Amino acid sequence: MSKKKQSPPVPRCALCKGFINILDNDYVVGSTGRMVCRGCLEMSFHILEASKETEKENVSAPSITPQYIVQEVNKVIIGQEQAKSAVALAVWKQMLRANGDNAVPRTNLLLYGPSGCGKTAIIREAARIAGMPFLAVDATGITETGYRGKNAADIVTDLLTGFKGHPHVRHAIIFIDEVDKLSAHGADWRQTYCQGTQHALLKLVEGMEVTVDGMAINTTDLLFLFGGAFGRMREERECAAPIGFVRSEPSCPSVTQHTAEDFCAYGMERELMGRIGRFVPVEQLTTEQMKRILTESSLSTFVKYKKFFHAHKVRLKLPDELVEQLACESVAQGTGARGLDGAVEALVQPLLYALAEGKLSGSVTLGGGIYGRVS
Repeated sequence: MSKKKQSPPVPRCALCKGFINILDNDYVVGSTGRMVCRGCLEMSFHILEASKETEKENVSAPSITPQYIVQEVNKVIIGQEQAKSAVALAVWKQMLRANGDNAVPRTNLLLYGPSGCGKTAIIREAARIAGMPFLAVDATGITETGYRGKNAADIVTDLLTGFKGHPHVRHAIIFIDEVDKLSAHGADWRQTYCQGTQHALLKLVEGMEVTVDGMAINTTDLLFLFGGAFGRMREERECAAPIGFVRSEPSCPSVTQHTAEDFCAYGMERELMGRIGRFVPVEQLTTEQMKRILTESSLSTFVKYKKFFHAHKVRLKLPDELVEQLACESVAQGTGARGLDGAVEALVQPLLYALAEGKLSGSVTLGGGIYGRVS
């Protein structure tokens, strides 16, 4: 007696229960062996895309505020309240522009003051907190088109190369430091060279089209921040002969608020200064601020080495009298916070050799010469 052959089960979609034609290959098979038809797959993709669009709409208005940026920068940068406030506001407005609010204007800034007092650090931290692309450029390496070196358009090329694929690269923040070195003064050849370089920067700030690997960017959407010591301007003010009775100067002279006319007289091009919305002074750091930078700031070389030694089960200590000495020396030399880094490197260098050889353990106090002592 012959058995009746059973027909194989007809494949159905695990979601819609519809029939699937296995000859058309319009299906996928999951790890459990269940099949899903093309229609259900396409519907799932549409749902996912719709949810992504909803998420974009929800984050279109950034929750970060200028006050929040200042609060976060305060954890890293000591002092410079006026500069932090101005930079936070400029970066926040640029963040709004990057998220589609083109009604808010960009505000290019010029930060001027002594070297090593936090100009670059403030801008870098504010851009990091806001999640904006940031590029720092030394103005002394920029030349006018036709000369050897990096021209203004190469700055945008470096930006697009370094932040390729970043959603806000078209609204990035570019910081051009040492711009005071481009002041047109001195010999005729120097004036011609500096004026040409400033004109090249002017074209960049006003707006120019730069294309890299098929991607075009208009520089009018970028935020340009400038920095410089402008030491000759400060020296002229401090060396001005007083009229009448001579009075003693304060230990920490107040910072003079300069205008565009002052920078034009210094040798900067009037057209370039006219594209800058605010001129923000950066103050000379005091001894107390130097001490806090050395022991509290996360950017401090000593704080970084303290964490490094702690990871190797070594406690690194810096006595109060040495903190006072290093801060006073840095203020006297006018090297700013960078002077502290160099001093700490000299103190820690022999300890690193001992640590690498496994001869360091317990608690180490810096002092008594650059070699420190093991306690």
